Amino acid sequence: MRKLLLSSVLLLSLPASAWESVCYEQKDPSKEAGDYPRTGGSYCSPAAGPNTARQRWVGELDEHRQLWELTREKAGLPGEASATLHLRVFTSSTPLNVDGQQLTSLLPVPFAETARVQTRAISPGELAQLPDFSYALWDWATGHETCPLQGVGADAVQCHDFATHMGPVNSNHFLPQAGRFYAHYHGLALARAKECKATKDSLGAAGGRYADYLRACESEALSLEAVGHHYLQDAWSMGHMWQRWGSPELADFPSEGNDPRDRAVLIALASGLLHGARGVLQKLPEWTSYDVNDALCAPHDSVEFITPSGERYPAIGDDYLGLLPQLGQGGTYAPQTERLLSCAVSGMREVYAAAGENHGALGPPAEGLRTLDPSGPECFGQRATNRAMQEAAAVQFRFVKQQVTLELDSRVVGWIVPTVAHESGEVPVPARLKNEFRVEMQRIVSLTRLLAKERPEGTELADGRFGSFLGARPNGEYAGGGALASYADPGLPWPSTPDAVPGAGERALALARVFHQGHAGDWCRSSSTDGLEALRARASDVALDDTTRAAACEVCSEFAFRHLRVGTGPASYDTSSEPLCHFLSAGPYLYQPGPGAPDALARAWCGCP
Repeated sequence: MRKLLLSSVLLLSLPASAWESVCYEQKDPSKEAGDYPRTGGSYCSPAAGPNTARQRWVGELDEHRQLWELTREKAGLPGEASATLHLRVFTSSTPLNVDGQQLTSLLPVPFAETARVQTRAISPGELAQLPDFSYALWDWATGHETCPLQGVGADAVQCHDFATHMGPVNSNHFLPQAGRFYAHYHGLALARAKECKATKDSLGAAGGRYADYLRACESEALSLEAVGHHYLQDAWSMGHMWQRWGSPELADFPSEGNDPRDRAVLIALASGLLHGARGVLQKLPEWTSYDVNDALCAPHDSVEFITPSGERYPAIGDDYLGLLPQLGQGGTYAPQTERLLSCAVSGMREVYAAAGENHGALGPPAEGLRTLDPSGPECFGQRATNRAMQEAAAVQFRFVKQQVTLELDSRVVGWIVPTVAHESGEVPVPARLKNEFRVEMQRIVSLTRLLAKERPEGTELADGRFGSFLGARPNGEYAGGGALASYADPGLPWPSTPDAVPGAGERALALARVFHQGHAGDWCRSSSTDGLEALRARASDVALDDTTRAAACEVCSEFAFRHLRVGTGPASYDTSSEPLCHFLSAGPYLYQPGPGAPDALARAWCGCP
């Protein structure tokens, strides 16, 4: 009976995620993240693709955001650094139909082609959840409206579905690949922060008049660090302290002449069972009288990790964030708390200090934390023990005070996982592949039993001793050299990235357009008199419909303000109120006689009401 119950619910299971991420449909997306209720609300529907790019990622299960905010507090950053960003994005009016909803494309367009102004509201902490919803920051910036996976042929909703596409390639959420992805985003955040500081130095003579642009730049740097923190946080979730099989590139999975997703989905499901299945099974109404305390993420006496220096500690993972003790409180999981926060705080403080502390002064870090290299082995060298991996090789749950264990090499698991791959992962699982999966699971479980007995405190299994699974190698064998993934965010500067990866230029341009205030210096330096006149010509075009002309006025006045001198010409203007671009690029300049505030005069120059 228990096996039948488990079989029925496993049909709805998904690949392994990480500390929980959540997308809620909020009636008012403009609030500060902390103002939303912690319980209740409606999950995003559809829960993938363009819809999730338009919602707030705040709610009861936003563990990644909670960890970011805890880190900010312990790092000594001011609360203002968590403020919601209100990004005014200049887009077309192209309609987008998503599951019956009529939306407008969020893809930023050349400023002189603006037809709509759309506000993207998000806080840096919410972006710590981004890798569970998006392939990269540029993917979110462009509204999840394309499929970043090469050669897949899926639409935007399918491509962002966790069960069918994102889960199969989330090997980068597991060690050691997670370390490379964090290093990439931390590097981007630091590079962007240094650009912010250079901008701040250039604006020194402006007397603080352009502080909003400095805060916008710093918020972008923190947003990049938040994306990176997802991988850093995952590295300290017990379920991720091992090498799951596969690559962040679907093309790297064996295909045997078929769609590589056929095997990638099965591999992800098997990895999810080792990771721990509570995140899926405990949510189902049928399980309200059960406690799915499934290792590796659930607390078990045998579930421990080893540090590079040989220290051994117990740990927990996804869905158990509430069991981590407060810093300095002591308790079973105190070492996990201290190490996670020491790594996260070190990375965040490094970025905030480099940017110039534009949201307020950086305070001291919390007592009890160490300063570490956030990309180094002390932050990404931990691994699950062989004994812990033996616990992972089963599904555990409690029912009527009795602990029930279902081994992963059992017949029911050998039947149910291929069935899930077919039903939820939407891939065919022919008899030959099904049999291969069963044999592979038997090999994996036998190996865990053997090494857990011979070397219980070793880490061979977590370090790749499992070998290949269905033809996919442990992720550490894909982690070295070359690009991280074809869809990774491009290198700085933006919009003129040096990256030669196909599509990198368009992605860098989209990011610089969405974060255009933070990139004020880049846009000042690339502006021309002809370009500004083109903005004015569109804003004054009476043939445009009212909505489009209003949008054209918004973008024209936004950029005219940055170049506008109050006066009649180079020989007669107010030298005490030089525009933003005077400090960042020395022109070009526009002239508009006063009196009036510069923003109102910019609208007048554009010919806008």
